[in-house]
Amino acid sequence: MTLRPPREDEFDAMLEVMNAHQLAAFGEADVTAEDLQAWLTTPYVVADRDIRVLERDGRLVGYADVDPTRDEPPMWWCDVKIASDADADAVARELVGWIDERTHADGGRIRIWTSETDTRVAGAYRALGFEPTRHSYRMEIDLVGEDRDPVWPDGIAVRSGTDADQQAVYEATVEVWRDTNDPIDETFDEWAHWHARQSSYDPSLWFLAEAGEELAGFAVCRQDPVDPNAGYVALLGVRRPWRRQGLGEALLVHAFRAFRERGLTRGTLGVDASSKTGATRLYERAGMRAYRTTVFFEREVRG
Repeated sequence: MTLRPPREDEFDAMLEVMNAHQLAAFGEADVTAEDLQAWLTTPYVVADRDIRVLERDGRLVGYADVDPTRDEPPMWWCDVKIASDADADAVARELVGWIDERTHADGGRIRIWTSETDTRVAGAYRALGFEPTRHSYRMEIDLVGEDRDPVWPDGIAVRSGTDADQQAVYEATVEVWRDTNDPIDETFDEWAHWHARQSSYDPSLWFLAEAGEELAGFAVCRQDPVDPNAGYVALLGVRRPWRRQGLGEALLVHAFRAFRERGLTRGTLGVDASSKTGATRLYERAGMRAYRTTVFFEREVRG
């Protein structure tokens, strides 16, 4: 096996190994070409430094990248993908060995993930010293027959977004995410790269709840990148002064109604299972259910 940076002509091969992992682990080949292109063009990503592929007999069987937070020491979010017909232990050992080499100068912790039911890959991670620390859920709601109207707190008005709202929504997102397990340390340009500069960007699906001239809460939505019949809630947040008044649920129900009006039959989102703001309970109250679970593994960087 050969471990190396990806070549420029290997976009399709990287996408193939990513989706082979996802299909085996989650039952969905859900990495889109736009997702991969967005990652490769992220302002701070340098492919030769931050990405490795593992080749065997002329075919890619593994992929790994690193994405550190700006904490000192950092948390290294590492996306590791292993082809479904590859030796998971051998591939994981090669890829994690590179991750250790790439990260050891800065220290910190390494975080990797896969499906909760993916015993093949999870076992390979455990053999390398990783332990499960957290979970996240992908949740959904069937919108067929769903006919709720949002109940807005007094003094709140809601409208769709415009291009001019991007900075305000970014600042509110940073503020809200300070109360989560993973505060946002992206610059505006990095955040906008993912949320406002992809082809899926649709400001008419950004819903802003305002109290007078102040932004109280937001739901940043788009069409689901994998299921053309679904709407996806990418970000949902309520600023502290307006919490515990039902605003989050009202925004979610408002988004679902907008999805239905566009002929979509399903709503989806992702959530930290141990959310400190009670997001999972909010989504369950709105009628959503978890349909897949991701487990996150961590350990200290090794030299």
